[in-house]
Amino acid sequence: MKLVHRLSALVMLGAVASLPAAWAQTGRLNDTGQTTCTTNANCAATQEDGRYGRDAAQAAGALPAKLGGGAAGFDFSCVLWNGTVINGPNCTAGLTANTRAAASTTPTTDWACTKDNVTGLVWSLQTVTNINWNNATDTATAGRPIPVANAASRCGYNSGWRLPTRRELLSIVRHGASNPAIDGNYFPATASDYYRSSDAYAPGTAAAWSVRFGDGYANAYDKTFTSQVRLVRSGQ
Repeated sequence: MKLVHRLSALVMLGAVASLPAAWAQTGRLNDTGQTTCTTNANCAATQEDGRYGRDAAQAAGALPAKLGGGAAGFDFSCVLWNGTVINGPNCTAGLTANTRAAASTTPTTDWACTKDNVTGLVWSLQTVTNINWNNATDTATAGRPIPVANAASRCGYNSGWRLPTRRELLSIVRHGASNPAIDGNYFPATASDYYRSSDAYAPGTAAAWSVRFGDGYANAYDKTFTSQVRLVRSGQ
């Protein structure tokens, strides 16, 4: 009986493995943005990343229409400083990317955030530079990134801005690009450097996780070292 169950399970796994690429992505997760394969140009008969997921479905014309735009399987929309969401593949046209900390003087035209329509996260366009982990995670001290963003009512929200987790940062890495490894049309002025996450490094409390947007590499290093920060919030 156990052998029968094991064989049945293997048959089911085989069926799942042979599903069309459009069915491979079933959760509210972004794909990697890697659309090419080293085996062959069209990724046929290979087990490489470019054959599966949202990216492959988009290339095959099997992904449902995007609410916004973006490379490969990514789906982004622009959010103005006052909270107005602009959908469509050309939402960046005619907009001024506002990467400042201070409130905008033209909130109806300044594009200050990018919404990820797959994960629901809203990302600030601003890159805060040269800040250590303790200051980046500080939610109370005036002048630190989180209090400043919430006070300025960035993109219509005056609360909820925070440091992203490591996995949230990795969700906007585009492995089909480098320096920076992100969709530059929707995340302009991104540094090809480490961006801090809120995740401390479990084996050593003196370190915390970061993601390098030169190549999408995640690494843990000392909390006292300075780096870049991009704030995020949920879309609700």
